[in-house]
Amino acid sequence: MNVSVCAEALDELVPEILRLCKTPGMSIAVGRGDEVVLTKAYGYADVAAGREMTADTVGPTGSDAKTYTAAAAMQLVEAGLLGLDDPVNDHLDGWKVINPLGAREITLRDLLTHRSGMGPTLGYCGLERPQPLDEHLRQIFAEGRSDLYGGAVMPLWTSPVGKRYQYSNTGIALVGLLVQKLNPEGVDFSEWVERRVFEPLGMESTCFPAAHDAECARADLLERRSTGYATLGGYRFELPQVQIGDFPAGSALTTPSDHARFVLALLNDGALGTRRILTPASARAMLTPQGDGAIPGEDPSVGLTWNVFKHGEPLGYVGHGGEYFWGWNQLTRGWPGPRVALVISTNQWDLGDQGTSDRPSHLAARLVAEIVAAWVAGRDPRPAREPSAALSYMAGVLIADRYNGRLGIARPLTDAEIEHIADTVAVEPDTPWDRDAFCEAMRAHKAAGGTPRDMLKLMRRQLTQEHSALLQRRLGVPHLGEKLSPFLRARD
Repeated sequence: MNVSVCAEALDELVPEILRLCKTPGMSIAVGRGDEVVLTKAYGYADVAAGREMTADTVGPTGSDAKTYTAAAAMQLVEAGLLGLDDPVNDHLDGWKVINPLGAREITLRDLLTHRSGMGPTLGYCGLERPQPLDEHLRQIFAEGRSDLYGGAVMPLWTSPVGKRYQYSNTGIALVGLLVQKLNPEGVDFSEWVERRVFEPLGMESTCFPAAHDAECARADLLERRSTGYATLGGYRFELPQVQIGDFPAGSALTTPSDHARFVLALLNDGALGTRRILTPASARAMLTPQGDGAIPGEDPSVGLTWNVFKHGEPLGYVGHGGEYFWGWNQLTRGWPGPRVALVISTNQWDLGDQGTSDRPSHLAARLVAEIVAAWVAGRDPRPAREPSAALSYMAGVLIADRYNGRLGIARPLTDAEIEHIADTVAVEPDTPWDRDAFCEAMRAHKAAGGTPRDMLKLMRRQLTQEHSALLQRRLGVPHLGEKLSPFLRARD
């Protein structure tokens, strides 16, 4: 696994991805074994100031920080201070968390697998520093309402305990409160995670503050933090700082290389070199599907906060991600087999439809993740063609398919018709164009036979899978292969 191949692919493709998604900046870290072996940064941490994104630029983790909270809780499980399957009410000093729809009490395992019965919450955010964690959570459970549109959209409790997966920031905040109440040193949540997770792993650019302000967060990290941008169509906004009441669910600050060290430790049974934060059993449990496993409607199973993909397969991987209002996004993947970690941080949150993975703020990181995944799998993710030739070739394949594939027209386009299309095309500014590559693709499609199978085989021979995904989105056809794959599998 030559990491320089991965670096070259990122250098060629990431700038194009940032342009496509209108993402101001991106920082990337790749870890392997016990080391961070590659860091890359592109674009701007602050557009107005002209401050470039670097490997040392700090960004909010958003929900990626839930994995820190889970690790801290597992440390207490190891110490016998908290049980994965004990009722959490045993540790709340006189007040209780009761799911009115549930037939049993909520356990730590329920919270870490998002099966407590709490519906989705956005973190009970505000523009001021939040209440102390204990007071904040007491109030939420006393009122029993979600924070989405002030509680007008859904109740706090939406299913019985253990019945189904429902992602809950408030459930993980409750885990953070248990860490704060039960840790043997009697320190607050942020201090415990600092002492027992970040310091042992040498994560010197990471903190987990209750608020992103000078009183709670380290000044040096706030100075190095990127500016967060909220995008909407052609607009890019700098919005007021949001503070998260459920802060153990997502208020950490870090760099991709620091977070990669944490992921590598989990992939290596809880240790990074000689520095250990968890026992092997605890680390493996975090990355192993719990209970019935599957997340409804999605591919992964759920571990202890981690999503688990293709568990037990050679290239199975774990993942998480996070967004911080309104301007940052982080994505993490870890491959247990080859012990490779990937962390991507961007300073963008797209304000379009909530929860869709094709929003620009999600899409940029996901496209980059597929480049690194190809390298992990032993494929060469570097583009086989120059950008202008690649985009034009893809356009030629698709246009030929629209005539002789999708419409089922038997007569292929003649060379004269192909030449006429190439000579009359109108190309928008900043769109690369290669006439020869376009014509080559149309003729190759005709020669190949023109079926969906032929079209996809042609694309795979001429374009890497990762570059093809980017080009399809550039041309506005992002799900081409997904629509055809059931047909192709049925005929194999």
